[in-house]
Amino acid sequence: MNFLFKDINLETSFLDFLRIKDRVIASNIANAETPFYKRLKVELVNNDSEIPLKTTLPGHISNKSPNPFAYKIVQDSSGLVGNDRNNVSVEKEMVELEKVALKYETVLKFVQGKIGSLDMVIKGFGG
Repeated sequence: MNFLFKDINLETSFLDFLRIKDRVIASNIANAETPFYKRLKVELVNNDSEIPLKTTLPGHISNKSPNPFAYKIVQDSSGLVGNDRNNVSVEKEMVELEKVALKYETVLKFVQGKIGSLDMVIKGFGG
């Protein structure tokens, strides 16, 4: 039964990642006038450096992350720094916020479509 929700679980993990990214961007905007504030950014944790374990049977242990959208929040020291030593550009943050919102809406529509399909299968095609 778990196979029915595999894609939905993956997509909801991505929605969680986007929600965190949205909060970090909102925090940057809120602190745009705070002296010495350095913008924060969300980065995906890269597990590609690990040597993959070969799994030949379903019970074998894998070292793949169960959440491909594992993240870390880091301080961004790059960018233009003003007189107050703050490196937040409200315009850049607003653009990033809009990108996150569009991705969120798109993925949410996919999830809703898949849930609708499952609902139709469960209830039957006739209604």
